[in-house]
Amino acid sequence: MITITDLRCVYDHKVAVDIPSFSFAPGIHGIVGLNGAGKSTLLNALYGFGRNAEARLTWNGENMSHRNTAFLETDDYFHPGITGREYLELFMSGPGTTDVLQLNVLLEVPLDGLITTYSTGMKRKLALLGVLSLDRTVVLLDEPMNGLDLASVRVLEAIIKRLAERERTVLITSHVLGPLISLCDLVHLQVSGRISRSFDRDMTTDLETELFGDLDQRTQEAIARWEGGSEAS
Repeated sequence: MITITDLRCVYDHKVAVDIPSFSFAPGIHGIVGLNGAGKSTLLNALYGFGRNAEARLTWNGENMSHRNTAFLETDDYFHPGITGREYLELFMSGPGTTDVLQLNVLLEVPLDGLITTYSTGMKRKLALLGVLSLDRTVVLLDEPMNGLDLASVRVLEAIIKRLAERERTVLITSHVLGPLISLCDLVHLQVSGRISRSFDRDMTTDLETELFGDLDQRTQEAIARWEGGSEAS
């Protein structure tokens, strides 16, 4: 279990994450929220970036660190002038490297080509292979479906389910709500840096209402004003 105590992240005098106490049981967890809710900041903090000194984040009683946690960040960075295979060699200290090469039969990343020639989706899949090769017990995926085609999203979903079957804990953020609802054991709504409520698969209507209720109302009001202005002209 991941346990969070007294976590607070502040940037430019603005509180981005404020979680006095929370826990994630083993399984697949989605983190959703509108822009600025602090989703990426939360995953960064879980990995070890930007935590306050008083925060305590543990996995099964041990401090969360790079030894038990792998992190796929939103933005991928690769050293220039290397191939995909050379990139994966950077992760080969872990036992999972052979496994990810088998996964590439499905993801079809051209590992012997220069990364600079890859599409956005290819780079995303390569970064995912690197993260999986670490074979950590906690896997943090920040917008993992960005740039992926439909087939690759399908493969990614199967990989994530398999990780859960192997008793890994997976946390996923996404701007696309549908895959999270079908994939995750629980989806957690983050508002203004706090996790305000958690939803299981049977509560998806409640989730969409809480997530989009205010936005939907403001949208309808704006559209009504826009239509009124069009009629007047």
